[in-house]
Amino acid sequence: MSPSLISSSFLSLLIFVFLGAISADQASSSSSFSFLGFEHDIASIGLFGGSRFVSGGSTIELSGLAVFNESIRVVQGNPQSLASFSTNFTFSLSGDGFAFAMSPCGVSSNLSGNGRFGLPLGKIRTLGNFLSVEFDASKDRVAIGHSGSHKVRNVSSINLTLNSGRKLQAWIDYEAYSRRLEVRLSKVISPRLSEPLLSDRIDLWEMWDDREVFMGLSSSSRSSNQSCLIHSWSFSMKVVPHWMHSQPLDPNALSEVEAEPLSVHDKKKDCLPKFLAAMIFGASSGALGALCILYLWTIFRNRRPIKPEKIVVGKDKQLLDCEYKKVEVVVVHKAVEDGRLGASEAGT
Repeated sequence: MSPSLISSSFLSLLIFVFLGAISADQASSSSSFSFLGFEHDIASIGLFGGSRFVSGGSTIELSGLAVFNESIRVVQGNPQSLASFSTNFTFSLSGDGFAFAMSPCGVSSNLSGNGRFGLPLGKIRTLGNFLSVEFDASKDRVAIGHSGSHKVRNVSSINLTLNSGRKLQAWIDYEAYSRRLEVRLSKVISPRLSEPLLSDRIDLWEMWDDREVFMGLSSSSRSSNQSCLIHSWSFSMKVVPHWMHSQPLDPNALSEVEAEPLSVHDKKKDCLPKFLAAMIFGASSGALGALCILYLWTIFRNRRPIKPEKIVVGKDKQLLDCEYKKVEVVVVHKAVEDGRLGASEAGT
């Protein structure tokens, strides 16, 4: 493959990722809002019942409904994917309380007021397709309600009181992959808690599919001496493609597993087997090392240099040293030797 083709393919991939990030950011921004005060965003909030804007429009006095006018979809994309969302608001209570509610048919058209905090109740006294997070100041507790389920926890566990008139801040987070809804609550000056006050597993895809969903704040208080003030409200939603994340672990599944009882081990019983094992291992290692040393010593011992040997001669068994010398041997022909002997004899 040529370098130009590789570079063009890489550039195309970068452009695709960049455009996908821009489109995802635009989709998420269209489903998000942040109202630190409501004086500049009065047209985005619909008020029903006795609810009204106070303090120059910066605060909502909730005595009925406050509905965000635009709908959202928690199931989006092609292929479809469930979205995660987060909402948080600051409030102060000196009344019964209020609820954050989401409905696929529109909060304003379906809150009949026959249930607590103006939430609807069906024939079997359940919330149907409604999702609600209730802040019950009369009982000082927080509850998650959906499809007939109602999970409750008292705020006294985190040293708070709802019906005190002081500003509190609530966070509601939904994680799409684990289908887990978490609720956190703290004072305005305190940081966000790491552990949720209350959580529950909810499959919003099964509840709502890809229908449009409306959200709002609802209160059933109609008394003038009771107050429910909403000081700020924000919402954000994020749709993450399947290829960007693996399926995370569901923490609820871990909590269902029974913990094994802790057992105390007797250290004295464990010491004896360990000591014997160490002794056996040490003896084996020492024996193996000794064998290796003996084997090497035998090899190098047999390779020592050769020395003259001593020979025992006679009865007295005297030791004689023997040496090896190089001797030149001259062989003379017998006929030549006889001739030389004859000549020497004639001369004499």
